Amino acid sequence: MGRAHVPVGLTTVGGAVEAQDCVVRLLLVRNAAERPDSVLVGFEGGSGWTNREALDQACIAANALVAHGVRQDDHVALFLPNGADFLRAWWGCCLIGAVVVPVNLAYRGAILTHLLDLAEPRLVIVDHPERERRLDDVGSGVERVSAAVLSGADRSLPSLDRELGPWDLHALILTSGTTGPSKLSRCTYTLTHLGFGYLDDWGCGAEDTYLIDLPLFHLAAIYLTVRALSTRARITVRAGPAMSTYWEVARDTGATVAVAISTMLTFLAAQPPRPAEREHRLRYLVGSPVPRDLSAFCARFGIQAFITQYGSTEVPCCIVRTHGADLVPGYCGRTRDGFECRIVDAHDIEVPDGQVGELIVRTEHPWMLTDGYVRNAEATAQAWRNGWFHTGDLFHRDPAGDYFFVDRAKDAIRRRGENISSFEVEAQVASYPGIEQVACVPERSGVEAEDEVKVWIVSRDPRLDLADLVAYLSDRLPAFMVPRYYETADELPTTQTNRVRKAELRARGNGPRTWDRDASVQRRT
Repeated sequence: MGRAHVPVGLTTVGGAVEAQDCVVRLLLVRNAAERPDSVLVGFEGGSGWTNREALDQACIAANALVAHGVRQDDHVALFLPNGADFLRAWWGCCLIGAVVVPVNLAYRGAILTHLLDLAEPRLVIVDHPERERRLDDVGSGVERVSAAVLSGADRSLPSLDRELGPWDLHALILTSGTTGPSKLSRCTYTLTHLGFGYLDDWGCGAEDTYLIDLPLFHLAAIYLTVRALSTRARITVRAGPAMSTYWEVARDTGATVAVAISTMLTFLAAQPPRPAEREHRLRYLVGSPVPRDLSAFCARFGIQAFITQYGSTEVPCCIVRTHGADLVPGYCGRTRDGFECRIVDAHDIEVPDGQVGELIVRTEHPWMLTDGYVRNAEATAQAWRNGWFHTGDLFHRDPAGDYFFVDRAKDAIRRRGENISSFEVEAQVASYPGIEQVACVPERSGVEAEDEVKVWIVSRDPRLDLADLVAYLSDRLPAFMVPRYYETADELPTTQTNRVRKAELRARGNGPRTWDRDASVQRRT
């Protein structure tokens, strides 16, 4: 059973989250009424919105959406980068009770088609000819609206057919598949509110400024933005992490909390020292993996604490670092209040402390986790077995109640902060002429907890041109999904039921026959 708990610090009724604390429409209206002239958001270039201006912008967008036929509970896809257009469209949807479907800006081809087929959006909001072209390429018949159209003079608050509650859908987020295509997870207002709710326990509140530089089409940035709305804090929005000037951005924006993932931390630690890394107000970095020398990292950059946690698209951060905990490789934290975690074997029987098993989660109150996947009853039932949500991730727990991440049990790969479905990579590689069999596996890079994508290939063509295969895949997959490593084989190891033994391929790793796309490019240049 779950052991220790971290208080969340939520306003609750009988422990359940109230609408006034999590529904974005109510938060925008409340903040505009209470603190109309307080700055809510700052953008690149120095512009920004007060709470009153943010509500006005959301109302303008909402009324424009209504004019285009969007109604409460309709799905609206946002094919937009970070910035004012994204916030205006997102919050406009929230004012009319529409469900947002953020679209990864790298999506193209089959995965873009898959998302639109699942989500069935009423319309797509798009801002760039290249993204328009990608929609054309997949033959999407969904109505498109330019982000520039979400303007006008009507700043009245739209009415609703019914009041929104904590159980209402806020967003539909595509999550990497395991043995099948990616799934579209249903995320309630309660779920997005709880995502970074633990920041309350670290003393974060109305005086903080959150740096939003991760993509808003990912839940981490959505979590942090909703947390700011809930606690009356500020946000500063950037197109993406400015890695070469990260500390200058932190200093100039006055950011106090930021999220840093994957290779961001390694890059920052490798940079030469400069004054800006000590001139900022950044108190907390939230992220993973833990830097190799955390004490030296925090001392050098003046960070008060590095906060680790565990969560996913389906599960808001249910395990969080406790104050004063030693951060060692794999450490995630302890169970948050309101969540219950177990580590179990293949039969859902809890394993002893120290033994590796799958992490499963359930909650004290409803709507805190996803309730399932859109148009995928089989995957929903598989995840929600025996009353628990099965994360597909392997953990172990020590006797003190600390949880440690070990590996992914599910057939997914994490690269540069993106979750990748090996199924979808394999489908595109297999469509290349002459390829008979393919298996996609993670290949651990030199960076701790970072994967590269590798494919093992059986081909009928002994003259298979791997550079041409890369070009072929680049037209059909998001850039982050295009494999780096390729290895041909006469056959792939299989089980008695003819399933590829991927564990064996992972164990083999790279060898003399492995073709490295990056090294090939370097040789040509």
